[in-house]
Amino acid sequence: MSPAALRQRLSPGALLRRLLAARGSIQTPVATEWRASLTAIDETRRRTALLMNDAAALQIQICVAAARRLPGEMAEAGVLTGGSARLICEAKGQTPLHLFDVFETLQEDGTVDAEAAVVRAHFGAVHGQRIQVERLLAGYPAVMLHPGLFPRSAAGLEALRFSFVHLDLDLPKGTREGLAFFYPRLSPGGMLIGDDYGDPGVRGVFADYFADRPDTVIALPWGQVLIVKQGEG
Repeated sequence: MSPAALRQRLSPGALLRRLLAARGSIQTPVATEWRASLTAIDETRRRTALLMNDAAALQIQICVAAARRLPGEMAEAGVLTGGSARLICEAKGQTPLHLFDVFETLQEDGTVDAEAAVVRAHFGAVHGQRIQVERLLAGYPAVMLHPGLFPRSAAGLEALRFSFVHLDLDLPKGTREGLAFFYPRLSPGGMLIGDDYGDPGVRGVFADYFADRPDTVIALPWGQVLIVKQGEG
């Protein structure tokens, strides 16, 4: 090995890349135009819980920025404390954003039906509070919250079209219902990001739903899946 090649192999950057690769991670610089997005991610983490890594958070902002030129509104199903919703708001401009979550409704005393009981059992005490999300997003335009169990909470919104959707409903059944509601209303070229793609049940829902559809399905290595709508199918 030449001295120059040896120096390159032993450089701090090369050593860091090998260390990260051995741990299943990567290191890469971000273009100047996206550094403001990294700042938004850091600011969001300081304001509320953001239960995703930086790559997944940046992916959402990249897709939202690209979807702004498409017809339709934007949506997130599964808001929790509003971390990823804030990232969408940072990139969406004036595009209306619809946020769907049970928030604290399933924590209240009283009986619930079987479907709501499954969701309450899964999330337990982990939930966001509507008022906290409203405060977090108060400075952004055209943000609408729809509390309650999805897709019941989407009643009356059937005529909407969407350019971008973030689907983070955790459970296979919720994911299936989210696809059933949002996919037919996704504009051509519109994008849907699904979280929890590492879960076999959730991955199976996507595989079944898109098995006979022409849309582009991209498995992302940080636990998301990206769907790009092809035509009106």
